[in-house]
Amino acid sequence: MHANEFCNVSTSRTLGGLEMIEAQFTETVFGKHAHAGFVISVVDAGVMHFSHRGESHNTLPGQLSIVAPDELHTGSKGKGEGWRYRALYPSEERMKALNHSLFGTAQTPYFRQSVINDVRLSLQMRGLLDKLTRGSDALDMEEHWEMLLVNLLLQESQQSAVTLSKAQSNIESVRDLLADSYQQKLSLEVIAQHAGISKFHLIKEFKRCYQLTPHQYQIQQRLNHARAQLKRGFSAVDIALNCGFHDQSHFTKAFVSAMGITPMAYQKQFFTR
Repeated sequence: MHANEFCNVSTSRTLGGLEMIEAQFTETVFGKHAHAGFVISVVDAGVMHFSHRGESHNTLPGQLSIVAPDELHTGSKGKGEGWRYRALYPSEERMKALNHSLFGTAQTPYFRQSVINDVRLSLQMRGLLDKLTRGSDALDMEEHWEMLLVNLLLQESQQSAVTLSKAQSNIESVRDLLADSYQQKLSLEVIAQHAGISKFHLIKEFKRCYQLTPHQYQIQQRLNHARAQLKRGFSAVDIALNCGFHDQSHFTKAFVSAMGITPMAYQKQFFTR
């Protein structure tokens, strides 16, 4: 990590283990990566540049950005010397349940914009983050968290009926296979047979749907499981073996590219409080 950079990770027991990050980066560049859950962030200072859904974005102080599960994105500084931001990581299950209660659909919410410029939502987000940092009554934090998510869904999500074609259904089955078999070294031939399409069409259609090749998607799944195991105290050596990485060096390189810090630095923050 470069000078003047930091990345503090914590979880809220009150909000069901919700993960929160407060970080500042100046020179670190995040390669293409994805997360298992949603990422809702607010920039506190500087400019955050990132690519998402094939477009480039600059998030300014006070603006929110939102990335859905498995959506490929990057991260780096925009104009200036870097950026400082805070982020929350609600699970896909949490967002789907709330989406169902509001709109009667079991779909994962889809947000129209990558960057949200809304003063009220920004104030709600920052207010909640401040409460999580300094501590507040459990009921107070729960109410603020619920209302932030509700207002995000009501104002920024797009509700539409989705009918999956057979081809889309096959690609989703490949996604599920890769998620379930993240530890295994699956061949392209096996995956293509599972989908019932050629290897070429598998790669093309999978990348069209998820902006990742099947292999890249499997790496993201391995990293998601690795983060969970780091929080439980597993060693980097064991995690590399458990999650299907070639070795510890391969695991560390992939983790730093996605998170901006080493696995050990990430884990240390959960065991030094």
